[in-house]
Amino acid sequence: MLEYYRSHPATAALVLSAIIAAVIIFVRVVIASEKRAKSNQAIIKKLEDDKKLRDRFSALTADAVSSSEPAELFRGVGLNLLKRVADTPDMNAEFDSLNEEQKLVYSAFVFTEDSKEGMSNFFKQNGKPVTDYALKAVQAVFDSDFASLVKFEYDAYDGDNEEVSCIPAEIEDADKKAEPYFADGTAENIIGDYIKNNAGSFIS
Repeated sequence: MLEYYRSHPATAALVLSAIIAAVIIFVRVVIASEKRAKSNQAIIKKLEDDKKLRDRFSALTADAVSSSEPAELFRGVGLNLLKRVADTPDMNAEFDSLNEEQKLVYSAFVFTEDSKEGMSNFFKQNGKPVTDYALKAVQAVFDSDFASLVKFEYDAYDGDNEEVSCIPAEIEDADKKAEPYFADGTAENIIGDYIKNNAGSFIS
C-alpha cells in the first residue's frame, strides 16, 4: 500500500487532503458539541438558580427585604412578578392589577433581562406599557446619563414618535454606552435598593 502511494503521489496527496479535511471537521464538531453542552448546562443552572430565588421570595416579608442583597432581592421579586403575570389567561389585566411600584419593577426586570444582549433588544421585543414603565423606572432611580440613553432608544423605537429616527449606528452607540449598567450588576443593585426603599408595596 505504501509502495502504491509512493508511485502515485497525486493520489496520495488527495487521500491525505481528505484525511486532514475529515479530522478538521471532526474537531469542529467536537468543539461545537462541547460549546453546546456548556451552554445547555449554563441554561439549566440559571433556571435552577431562578427557581430557588423565586421560591425564596415568593412570600416577601420585611425581614427578607431588609436582610437580602439588593440584586438578589430584585431578581427574586422580578421573577415572582413575571410568573404572576405570565400564569394568568389575561396578562394585560393582571399587569394592570399591579400597583405602581410593582409595575415599575416588573418592567425593570424585563428591561434588564432583555438588555443583556443589547439595550435595543428590549425595545425591539417589547411594547407599551412595559416600555413606558421601564423608562419611568430608569428616570426615577438611575443617573441622568443612563436615563438619557434609555429615553433616546425609547423614542427611536416609538412608532408614534416621528421626530426621532431609528438610525442603526446611533442605536449601536447607545447600546455600547449602556453596557456597563448591565454587565456588572449595577442595574440589579440600584433597583433592589428601590424595592428596599418601597418595601411596603411588595410585602405579601
